[in-house]
Amino acid sequence: QSKCSDPNYTDRLSEGKKKILEVVADIANVERSFGLDTSVEEYQNEFKFGLIEVVYEWAKGEEFLKIIELTDVLEGVIVKCIQRLDELCRDIGKAARVVGDPQLGQTMLEVSNLIRRDIVFAASLYTM
Repeated sequence: QSKCSDPNYTDRLSEGKKKILEVVADIANVERSFGLDTSVEEYQNEFKFGLIEVVYEWAKGEEFLKIIELTDVLEGVIVKCIQRLDELCRDIGKAARVVGDPQLGQTMLEVSNLIRRDIVFAASLYTM
């Protein structure tokens, strides 16, 4: 989410964000080495961390009513963000198993299990 209040970065969240941006820079540099016109800074700016605290607290088991107080983002956007993260984790887990990395596959399954709960994954009348 690009337009929301700044999250409260704990040391752990700051370190995670730093690692993600380092990997993004590495990817951009590889792209540049193959002749693509990729700007490291522009590529890093495509990654938004506005809901990092909200999702982290959700994964730790916090109640939905508590996590929505951490941001000014609408509840539906938070739900969609967590659902998309779950989908991404499942896709990475499948890919990891295909390429022979069962440890990463297991980690992604564990992450999915942590966030796949309660109202965020309740059946919706709108999708029935």
